[in-house]
Amino acid sequence: MAEEFMKWVLPLDNIVFQAWYRVLSFVSLHAPINEVFEAAKYVAENKRGGNVYWVVEPKVFRWDDLDVNPPQGLKMTAWLFGGPKNTVLCRRGWWALYLADIQVKHVARVLGTFKD
Repeated sequence: MAEEFMKWVLPLDNIVFQAWYRVLSFVSLHAPINEVFEAAKYVAENKRGGNVYWVVEPKVFRWDDLDVNPPQGLKMTAWLFGGPKNTVLCRRGWWALYLADIQVKHVARVLGTFKD
């Protein structure tokens, strides 16, 4: 009998590339988080590298320093969270570029120091 998580190895491997290039970096995988965790460990050991570990077991795990496009060396860190039916992969750092920047500009406008 094959391991249950193996059916999620290829889809997980494919969404890593999507998360790197998406504007908001959120990609959903309709799979249980426990199986995605095992699939992430498998992909890390066999293709993309990095360190996969639970942050809040069994709801949130992190995948540090995964290689987005081997062997070019594009690295990213991803947070994965979910439950028994769905898992979401989020690239770390997207909020710094898209949300914090907007808030800083808004505060600068209020203070009258922002120049377009």
